[in-house]
Amino acid sequence: MTLPSSTGADALERARRENETLYAVIKTVSSSLDLDRVLRGIVEIATDATGCHACFIYFVEGDRLVLRAASARYSRFVGEVSFGLDEGLTGWVARTKTPEFIRDNALQDPRMRFVPELEEERFQSMIAVPILAKAGDVIGVVVLHTEAPREFDDDVLNFLVHTASLVAGAIENAQLYQETRRRVDALTTLTQLSQALAAVTLREDLYDAVTRGARELLAADACQIYRLDGGTDELVLAGSDPAGAPALSPRPGGTALVLDLMRRANGRGMRGGRRGAARALWPDLDENALLAAPLVAGDEHLGILCCLARREFVDEDAELLGAVANQTAVGLKKAELIERLTAENIVKDMFDALAAGSVDAAEAKAGEARCDLSRPHLFLHLERAPEAGEDVPVWPELAARVETRLRRVSPRAFFDSRHDRMRALTPLATDQEAAAERLRRACEELAREESVVIGLSDVDRGAASARRRMREAADAARIGRSLVAAGGAVSYDGLGAYKYLVHLELDQAPHDRYRQSVEELIEYDHRRGSRLFETLEQFLADRCSVTASARALYIHPNTVRQRLDRIERVSGLHLPDEDLLSLELALKLARLHRLRAGSE
Repeated sequence: MTLPSSTGADALERARRENETLYAVIKTVSSSLDLDRVLRGIVEIATDATGCHACFIYFVEGDRLVLRAASARYSRFVGEVSFGLDEGLTGWVARTKTPEFIRDNALQDPRMRFVPELEEERFQSMIAVPILAKAGDVIGVVVLHTEAPREFDDDVLNFLVHTASLVAGAIENAQLYQETRRRVDALTTLTQLSQALAAVTLREDLYDAVTRGARELLAADACQIYRLDGGTDELVLAGSDPAGAPALSPRPGGTALVLDLMRRANGRGMRGGRRGAARALWPDLDENALLAAPLVAGDEHLGILCCLARREFVDEDAELLGAVANQTAVGLKKAELIERLTAENIVKDMFDALAAGSVDAAEAKAGEARCDLSRPHLFLHLERAPEAGEDVPVWPELAARVETRLRRVSPRAFFDSRHDRMRALTPLATDQEAAAERLRRACEELAREESVVIGLSDVDRGAASARRRMREAADAARIGRSLVAAGGAVSYDGLGAYKYLVHLELDQAPHDRYRQSVEELIEYDHRRGSRLFETLEQFLADRCSVTASARALYIHPNTVRQRLDRIERVSGLHLPDEDLLSLELALKLARLHRLRAGSE
């Protein structure tokens, strides 16, 4: 039924129909506290009364307008379509709290924002009226469209203004009632769940309490916890309620995407992030049936807490699940801390057994510590850098800080910290070469920033060769104190000739002409402040390439040639005729001796 235009002959009939329509509005808004039902009734009444082709009701949620009710043709977009308060005629009405209508060519109005889902190219006329709360704030906006131009007039606009003022209070009351009822129930359940989580100290018990409590809190059909495997970067099912619920199967590569989506969605109610997460991880699942929240402690991602239901989740459900997820993350870190403290002595015993070559004892302790020695791993040896600045903390504090950062890189690593050094066993992912390289790069960055020297062993498996691998890491760190004295990481497989000299004492080495020549270069550099020793070492390392040496030393090739001439004059060597391998070994042995002398 379309409202007639305001002419003298039709005034009485128009008033009668307007009264009937307003009575229908009052009856609708007072018939139920179910907000969705009220909104659907308003859409039907407004459509029938004005003869429009489409009616939309938007609610203000934060700084956005979200579609909350629509004509049947567009009802599937409820909750999906949204835009900012600074967008479109609808946003303009919400900002200015002023009704507005466009008689024809609606899309030509510069204030319009085209929404393809709503087929706005089909409409010519448009009316938008703000829904104002008692306090004067905008609750939402009612929007009407027609396909033919000039079907709206001032009387229709006035009618909608009166209708909006009548329904605003009812909508506000319905929202308040629903929100209050939900919050009371939710807070009661959340308090009970918080008390249960606070009493749990074991991870397995925590998983059971969280999934059972979150399922009850959100009236979900199932709740599951997925932990992020630091080695494979995949989500692994850790707990489920009910226990027999099938595990979801995230597609490969979806883990990083869903975490990023949910991080970016935190500021806008997680609506977009929740649905994006559903598509990213479980494309075959109804996106409205999934609610997920990341388990985050500080900047460490521990996993995801998921709920599944036949109903559609709302943003308040997301907030509740987020609160549970935050408590779960804290509980997990507490449980893991307790487990680590309990296992600290076991881990120390494991390292001692590995270093001693006691295979049976090491395997027994590894089993108690839940360390899988059959999995590919590396050993690390960490020490304070010799040239660490005065602002670098003392070793115990520095070791704790370094261990915290390394746990972010390798969450399943095992550490044994002593008074002046620290050892670590770091498991690797299945792509062990790539994983080892990622770990080496991370250690290099960390070591430079924290002014420590980190030695890395070759990749190992099992306990039989662990003693040798631990010695490799220690040797790499020992040589690293000379090569990266201000802080850095050194891999054993990159030591070159150093690995053959590290355990050779200087008085055991032959005192031949090469050693004598190297000592003369060192003495010359000390007196003149020159860099002949460094230049000769780089020249030999670059297989006697002047160009490569100049590039590595950041000097001109002619400067390299001039230094080589001086090296020959000072040392009495004639490089083209010399045994360059013996000369290089003498250089490296001298560097190691200088390191040892400096540390004594």
